Amino acid sequence: FCAAYDTTEAVREQLQNLIDRGRIRKDALQLISVEKIAGFFRSELGMRMCLAAKEGRLKKEQPFVIGIPYEEVYKEEDITDSGETVMVQGIIDAYFEEDGQLVLMDYKTDSVKEDVKEELTKRYKAQLMYYGTALSQMTGMPVKEKMIYAFTNGEAFYVE
Repeated sequence: FCAAYDTTEAVREQLQNLIDRGRIRKDALQLISVEKIAGFFRSELGMRMCLAAKEGRLKKEQPFVIGIPYEEVYKEEDITDSGETVMVQGIIDAYFEEDGQLVLMDYKTDSVKEDVKEELTKRYKAQLMYYGTALSQMTGMPVKEKMIYAFTNGEAFYVE
């Protein structure tokens, strides 16, 4: 399955297929880094996701809505138990089952000049925490890993 995407030529062919089917516009190709996409499919995370897809264990673009206690969302503020709930909604980029647990992953294309892992973790740690909570509630399965794949530098890393 994924060997079809791990070279720049293969990615170009797939993109042309999407253009031919009217799924993306031809001028969008200027915005797409073919090498970065191929690099993702060659990465360890990309290969794990491909295996999960081949075996029917990969889910993509999963929308969710979850209620989080107000004081959990606003931890920095000195708030006592208000009993209020904050509704958090989002779309999980992808997740897959592995050994009876889930791996949550989020793609990021942010332009980062300093330490990519540190900066993206700082920006998105809370988001992934909420996504993991929602995913566990939706599936009844524990989330064993929360990962970010940074297209900026082709790095996949865990977010604790």
